[in-house]
Amino acid sequence: MKLKTYTQIFLILLLANKYILPQPHLNDYNLKNLKQFKISAYLKEISGLAASDDGRIFCHDDERGIVYQLDYADGKIVKRFAIGNSIPNRDFEGIAIVKDKFYLIASSGDIYEFNEVKNGKNSKSKIYKTGLTVSNNIEGLCYDPLTNSLLIACKGYPGKNLKGYRAVYSYNLKEKKLKSKPRFLLSIKHLDKKYGLKNFSPAAIEYNLKTGTFFILSSQVKAVIEVSPDGNVLNGISLSGKTHDQPEGITFTKEMKMLISDEGREGHGTITIYELKD
Repeated sequence: MKLKTYTQIFLILLLANKYILPQPHLNDYNLKNLKQFKISAYLKEISGLAASDDGRIFCHDDERGIVYQLDYADGKIVKRFAIGNSIPNRDFEGIAIVKDKFYLIASSGDIYEFNEVKNGKNSKSKIYKTGLTVSNNIEGLCYDPLTNSLLIACKGYPGKNLKGYRAVYSYNLKEKKLKSKPRFLLSIKHLDKKYGLKNFSPAAIEYNLKTGTFFILSSQVKAVIEVSPDGNVLNGISLSGKTHDQPEGITFTKEMKMLISDEGREGHGTITIYELKD
């Protein structure tokens, strides 16, 4: 075959691939058949969820720099450890794990980097400024392996000239720097019109290793949307208000079960498990 023919075939495949969007997988989860359990009273103010490379599930307190490992099968606390010798009292809104590094983000935009330590111990931490502030109202954090970045979901001010959108920013871990333009922009109007999700407000974000897409949880309107790596909203589904009182965190187990944490307004926090359909 001539070189010219090979080149033509390559260009055709390249152009075809450009217009093929990732397929949605949110409907793969059985949202009607679920398991839910209460967790320790220590975690009434549970916020973010994250899974380690070896499949363990971690969460954190909303008001203090304490990280907990949970047995998601029964909701029991396996271990807990704190940040720094003097545990910071901050409005912590998200957790992410990158290999042996843990990250917590405060609503003010500060990122705490630290290592896991033994049960009951305190871990030294580094603090990085992102440039985001309380006006952005940060609510979610996750690791993006596609760009080696931390993705920061905001339910407040999205940025200049971005009224009518919710923004997800990207913090590059190698450069230790926030990208000036949002990684994802979510049109509030589009989410309402297409999926009936009025005033969608991100509460958490997580990357699904199996699907290669991002799942974004909303608390104000209780819902989950699925977003492709290039920012296209693939699907959106409402969650039951009877099941979810105040959803705050989302992650996935090694078996790809979807876990959602809810803050306990008057009692214990909860973990809800959604399994894949057969």
